[in-house]
Amino acid sequence: MSGFHTIEAAYMALQTGADAQLRAEAVVYLGEQRYAPAVPTMIKLLREADPGTQYLAAKALGQIGDEAEAAVPALLEALRGDDMFLRAGVTGALIKIGYPAVPGLIAALFDDSNAVKRAACKALGKIGNPRAVPALTNALQDANAGVRRLAQEALERIESHEH
Repeated sequence: MSGFHTIEAAYMALQTGADAQLRAEAVVYLGEQRYAPAVPTMIKLLREADPGTQYLAAKALGQIGDEAEAAVPALLEALRGDDMFLRAGVTGALIKIGYPAVPGLIAALFDDSNAVKRAACKALGKIGNPRAVPALTNALQDANAGVRRLAQEALERIESHEH
C-alpha cells in the first residue's frame, strides 16, 4: 500500500528524485491512477533506472495504457535488455498499450535477439492486430523453434479474433 493520498504528492515525489523506496511507491501509485502526465518521467526511469524501477515503470506504463503511446520506443529498447523479468514486464506493457505498439513490435520480429522476437510474437498475438500477419507469417521460417512456435500461436490468435 502506498503512502500517497494524492496524485500531486506522488508526482512531486517522482519529480524531486525522492529516495528509491518513495520513488517506487510513487511509480506504482501513478500507474494505478493511470496518470498520463507521468509518462515522460516513466520513460526516463525506463531508460536510466535500476532494473527493479524499470520494471515498475513498465508496469505503470501498461496501466496507463494507450495514453502511454509515447513510451513505445523506450519500451522496445528495454525489450532488448538481458533481464527476463523486465522483458516480461515490458511485453505486458506493450500488450496493454495495444495498437500503437504494433508497428514497433512488427519491427522487433526482425531483431537479432531470439528473446526479443519471441516477446514480439507473444505481444502481437495478444494485441490481435491483422497488420502483423505478414511479418508473423515470415517468422514461421525463423531459425529459432521458439520463435516459430510463438509466431504460429500468434497467427492462430489473430485468426480467431477475426472470426
